[in-house]
Amino acid sequence: MDYNSLELKTWMDLPTLNIPNRDQVANEINSLPDSDWFWVKFHGAWMCSLYNDRLDVGWLDPHSYNKNLPENGAAVTALRDYIFPFLGGSGNVTVIKTQPGDMLNDHVDSHPEEIGKMMYKFRWVVQGEKSNTLYFYDKHMNKVLYKPTTDAYVMNGAHPHGMENIGTEQKLTICIGSPWKVNDTFLKNIENLPYTKVELPENILDEWNDPRFKNQNKIGLGITEFKTEVR
Repeated sequence: MDYNSLELKTWMDLPTLNIPNRDQVANEINSLPDSDWFWVKFHGAWMCSLYNDRLDVGWLDPHSYNKNLPENGAAVTALRDYIFPFLGGSGNVTVIKTQPGDMLNDHVDSHPEEIGKMMYKFRWVVQGEKSNTLYFYDKHMNKVLYKPTTDAYVMNGAHPHGMENIGTEQKLTICIGSPWKVNDTFLKNIENLPYTKVELPENILDEWNDPRFKNQNKIGLGITEFKTEVR
């Protein structure tokens, strides 16, 4: 199957994926030490790695969970027993943390050459406001707000987007992408689910592209040193 020929879907709710213990997952993430968090300048947000699926780069040892998570706790169980099977394989797992009023910079979560293709990315909001925070730019550079009906959803990472935490509490979003790739198991699990398509902007801004792709995909580019205090 030519996965690049799939019809573009800007976002899709996942009502068939029921992941248990959402609040406990958030508690485990909030209990991670400050030293696990990085400030990523490109995205303009604090991030923490929960699982590293990369061999050459990453914040953790290859193919390992964050050692500060309970070995068989809610977060590991959710990823290992529910999310990875639904996706048809594992992927790199990162948490994005934003405080009320904070913005996530406008960006694309894919290589510049992938813009215009269907690049599925998994998202699970385990704490904070979901509706009207994430937006995508349409053909005329208008912001189209996403109003998910489920905590977990998939989106096209190759579509320019950003986020504003309009909620009253901290937002934690679990993100899974490369090296996970779309596959037959995943496509079967989302078969016949409704989706929304937003036309891509006519002009793709260079500032939307992650600078690490200009540096042989080095994950460290754009990341400051460890912080001792996390906002």
